[in-house]
Amino acid sequence: MSRLLPFKRPTLDHEIWEQAGIDRVAMTKEIAKYHADRDRGDSGKSDYWTKDGRKYSENDDTIVYDFIALSFKFDDWFDKLRLDRDGLLQEIEDYVIDIEGAQTYFEGKEEQWLELDFGVLGRVVGAAVANIGYSQKWWRISGSDAKMALQFWGDLDREIPRVSSGEGIPASKWDQLSRGYRERNFDPNSEILRAFSHRPSSPFWQKSTLNGMVYYPNPIVNEHRNRIKDEFGSMQNRPDEAEELAKCHGELTMKLIQKAMVHLSRGNYAEFAVRIHAICAHHVMRTSVIQQKIGLHLVSNLAIRKMTRSVGAQNVPDIAEMATGFRFGKVLEILFKSKLIDWYTIEKEKVDEVLKNIS
Repeated sequence: MSRLLPFKRPTLDHEIWEQAGIDRVAMTKEIAKYHADRDRGDSGKSDYWTKDGRKYSENDDTIVYDFIALSFKFDDWFDKLRLDRDGLLQEIEDYVIDIEGAQTYFEGKEEQWLELDFGVLGRVVGAAVANIGYSQKWWRISGSDAKMALQFWGDLDREIPRVSSGEGIPASKWDQLSRGYRERNFDPNSEILRAFSHRPSSPFWQKSTLNGMVYYPNPIVNEHRNRIKDEFGSMQNRPDEAEELAKCHGELTMKLIQKAMVHLSRGNYAEFAVRIHAICAHHVMRTSVIQQKIGLHLVSNLAIRKMTRSVGAQNVPDIAEMATGFRFGKVLEILFKSKLIDWYTIEKEKVDEVLKNIS
């Protein structure tokens, strides 16, 4: 495996895309599947994604490099945030005002509605990708942290009725529930820390009251859980896909992200934002380092580069260097089909010429 950009000059990614990106060719589903099916082994050992490039397709020997970007569909959100920040915030506040428990949970944190937590979203996507590939027997990692999230919220409802409607949980009851999970190597208390840095995408929050410490679940999670159940119910109408919910959470998660993106494309900014925050808040994390890499490099980093340095797309050989345990082509295909990333190719000669001129 080898890098395209010099290790000490990663910021050349912006200039390469600005100059070579004009010659990009959009990936098709057919070609994406063709290469995903032929890429074998761990991403860090594959000979498919190197600085030597690869053949464009079975019938075209043109040598190309692959580039990926966060889906252009997110541009609508970034544009709205830049051009009408106050109006966007007001739209979201008007949307959540009728959600039971929202006033208590989000008080004083209203500005945070405008911050999509791409770090957590990356972990959500990493778990979903792991689960989708596991169900297809492409790898052995199953995204078990997302399964635990489903189980935890279900246990919370069974143990403490009406908690999903925003009622607080007494410390004694919270400690009792948490104890059982700590015995299974997951501490729910560690998730409370997320509320201090970003309330909308956090699963829980604790507050000191006259009656002692009270724990609050994020009230927007309840609607997300209902959407999960609705999607799962529609899957059960297809006999070939009737599975235990925990076994197909990856596909469900991707469908719900896609539906949030549809709302964004229609100008329903508040609906989009609250749905994405809820997807993140639902995800209580005991995640593996391997699937974190998928979410970090293929979602979080793409978003951060776009927001901070206006990087349009990043070359795949430099990303594929990481050892994930996953077949990288299949990962790209999953994210591409889910419309979370845009995927392009550029002729190797054109990229090499640009790199030569700017190095």
